[in-house]
Amino acid sequence: MSDYEVPDQARSRHILIMVPQGADAKTDAAAKAKAEGILKQLQAGGSWTDLAKKNSEDPGSKDSGGELGFMNKNAQLVPEFKAAIFAQKVGDIAIVKSSYGYHIIQVEERQSAHTKPLSEVQPAIVAALSREDAAQAASRYAQQLTSEASKNGLEKAAAAHHLEVITSQPVGHDGVIAALPDSSQLLAKAFAAKQGDPPQSAPTGEGFAIFQVTGVVPAHAPAFADWKTHVLDDYRDEQLPVLLSQKTKDLADKAKSMNDLAKAAKAVGATVKTSDLVSPSGQVPDFGQVGQVAPQVFDMSVGSISGPISTGRTGVVVKILDKQEPPPDEIAKNFDRTRDAIRREKQDEAFQVFLSGVWNDYKKHKLISFNAKTPQTPGM
Repeated sequence: MSDYEVPDQARSRHILIMVPQGADAKTDAAAKAKAEGILKQLQAGGSWTDLAKKNSEDPGSKDSGGELGFMNKNAQLVPEFKAAIFAQKVGDIAIVKSSYGYHIIQVEERQSAHTKPLSEVQPAIVAALSREDAAQAASRYAQQLTSEASKNGLEKAAAAHHLEVITSQPVGHDGVIAALPDSSQLLAKAFAAKQGDPPQSAPTGEGFAIFQVTGVVPAHAPAFADWKTHVLDDYRDEQLPVLLSQKTKDLADKAKSMNDLAKAAKAVGATVKTSDLVSPSGQVPDFGQVGQVAPQVFDMSVGSISGPISTGRTGVVVKILDKQEPPPDEIAKNFDRTRDAIRREKQDEAFQVFLSGVWNDYKKHKLISFNAKTPQTPGM
């Protein structure tokens, strides 16, 4: 339910006069005097838009007249700025100093905490149900493949489904299987299994892997002469995902703290790219299919900044610049279609359980006979 709760939020605009870190008193005083001069012009009826475009040093808002939109109390904002927009009287204009410099701030509107209306959360609910349905389907498919692999072997099961069997090099308990986004759960199961045990399945972060332990190498210290060429490569392979994850997290934290993705990206040396409007099934270069890699971005509001996102090859932080909702009739149609599909699937599963129970009960009490040469399948 917390996903649909909106905390206290305020809509504001500002004009920033920056003061460099470590600036002397003269530079600080000049910036303060400039901010006070702009404040007087605004109080005299000056145009926010014109004065922001001319004077503001916040690249993320100056061209829109300093407009910042709604920000909630849980957002990571500069402390002095956050305190001002949630304490300052709506309509008043005041100067607040932060680590960035002097902000001329006006709170335009404030909203108390509330629950989002159904019309607003309905697309997110539909998306969540769709993701849950896809996850359940993937789990069932993995169980099916595991069963077939246990019966017929990995090679035959893979060939029957046009899949490929890959044999990895020996991997340590804390190692990484390069072909998988996340191999931690697979390795945990593999080290609990024995050579030749039946195939098992394990989640990989982007689906499931069906695996079997085909060999065990006892713990030993390899000769350095035989392994020295691999040391640096192994170190890089192991450290790159960690470094990428940390750098992406740093970018996300900095972007939220500054409320400016472009400025944060410049500070950490990251590249900013802007995509066209894209649907969940759409592809974005260097990102992949958005609905698979980061379906949560479709639940975000315009102006919000995501946490760190891993695509397997790159780290990404997303800011929503624009969002177009489908028309109400399309939402209603898709909502009904998804709900009906899930209902039918649940009914089918319940019926199969019921049918299997009846079938077993009839067999147990010898109330049914069948030809042993024909498939013994309920419903045949």
